[in-house]
Amino acid sequence: MERWQTQLRLRIRGIPWRVKVGFDYEWKAWLLAYDITETDPAEFLKLDIDRQVIILAYGAAAWHLMKHGKNVYFTPEDIAEALLRATKEENNQLVAAMAYARWPEWMRQVKNDKKKEET
Repeated sequence: MERWQTQLRLRIRGIPWRVKVGFDYEWKAWLLAYDITETDPAEFLKLDIDRQVIILAYGAAAWHLMKHGKNVYFTPEDIAEALLRATKEENNQLVAAMAYARWPEWMRQVKNDKKKEET
């Protein structure tokens, strides 16, 4: 498993046992998060930090399932509830994976170009 990926065993609403949920923090997880909140990146940063983390976790989990050709069977609220029930160690594992988010070269190039224009 790569640094930007992790798996947690979470208790999702409606399922009586803990389910293994994969999280892939790739750039597509952020696009899913922007789509869910119907915001652009600048507006997304203005959201409450807890809301940002939950929506990004949902985006990463949904992207993991989509990448493997599976249906997404939970909502952002289900992920929020499951993360509240998760242990501190599990939540730290999720944050560590988020810290190593993977971005394609072309997106890094655009980001660096914007920084150069601002200076």
